[in-house]
Amino acid sequence: MADHTSQVQIVGQVQIVGGGLAGLSLAAALGTAGIKTLLIDLEPEPSDTPFEDANDNRTTALIQNSINLLNACGAWKGCEDYATALTVMRIVNLPRGAQKHSNSTDFDSREIENSPFGFNVPNAVLRRVLFDRLLALPSVTHLTSTKMDRMEQTPEGYSLHLSNGQNAVAPLTIGADGKNSACRKTAGIKSMSWPYPQTAITCYIEHSKPHQNVSTETHYPVGPFTLVPMMGKRSSIVWVEDTRLAKKYLALDKEAFEQELKNKIKGRLGTINLFGKRGGFPISAMLSDSFYGKNLALIAEAAHALPPIAAQGLNLSLRDVAVLAELLIDHNKADKALNDIELLKEYDRARSFDVVSRLAAADGLNRFASNDSAILHKVRDIGLSAVRNFSPLRHLMMKSGMTSPLGTPSLMSGKEIK
Repeated sequence: MADHTSQVQIVGQVQIVGGGLAGLSLAAALGTAGIKTLLIDLEPEPSDTPFEDANDNRTTALIQNSINLLNACGAWKGCEDYATALTVMRIVNLPRGAQKHSNSTDFDSREIENSPFGFNVPNAVLRRVLFDRLLALPSVTHLTSTKMDRMEQTPEGYSLHLSNGQNAVAPLTIGADGKNSACRKTAGIKSMSWPYPQTAITCYIEHSKPHQNVSTETHYPVGPFTLVPMMGKRSSIVWVEDTRLAKKYLALDKEAFEQELKNKIKGRLGTINLFGKRGGFPISAMLSDSFYGKNLALIAEAAHALPPIAAQGLNLSLRDVAVLAELLIDHNKADKALNDIELLKEYDRARSFDVVSRLAAADGLNRFASNDSAILHKVRDIGLSAVRNFSPLRHLMMKSGMTSPLGTPSLMSGKEIK
């Protein structure tokens, strides 16, 4: 990577604050279109160590639309060797104390199309591939291990003061800096947030039985326990647990932790062995009052955050990326200002309904499924039975989970970036 530390000020067309997967993807999309982009990334340059040794031990279940976007950005090919098809989504309703008596429904992608719902990819692999893609784009300056200390409005746009001593300015700033977004707060955009008494435990396992490309989400009274297929006889786990108990489980030694996993998995995958690191992530939700301000747009968890239900998180954020990237690329081709307030309003309108509806559904489902009420357990049973026995309803639910209610952005439909 080129050394920019001697520069007093970096001037670009767009500057992105936050180098998570959404920020990296937006930089790749804009850079592929030749838009001069600065990405300020607090994370260090990814190492060449195996993905299981990375600090981020999560995977992401990418639906096909998200894969189309990454492919348009030139950032999917490097993921393919690590990607695992997700053909069946199995939902299991398991009341407290139950061992074998449970109700389940399978959502099989083959009922509605000839391709899987999507592919599961380790986050560390996706970050590495996106990082390498940015290195190949001359219009992108990617500053790693760099923090934005403060930002201030100027006639030219926001001026960013960086931890490496540099300043940066661009007509448009994109806040991709997470739930506690400094960009959002500096712009005076309000938000509402609420925590859940839950923590998501994440880890990887190897197992003796094949997963057969089935992702299994078991709803325990305290929260879902999800097994997501990985390469070979491996799976990633997202285990939503009471925060107090989650801390206890994360502190266990390997053998004791594996025993707790076995109690949850109930022999579905044969013998299991934990590998790689464990992680714990407190669960909360957040919604910004607006997704834009003067010279500013917000994407991903700077604009919205959901509980980890039905693989909505990053896929929802990548729809932000696709919509905003399309608008910016079209404006750039037409020699229009990229901080045009009408462009930013259009982005806000295009994303608001999708985000609010997904957040409401995820919040409601988390509250509905994460409880020990015998009445609600019966209601869940009735609902699963109805979905299992009435294929039109099942097909409708599968299709709605794969697309936005306002249609699919062009960059998620196979369109190339030119």
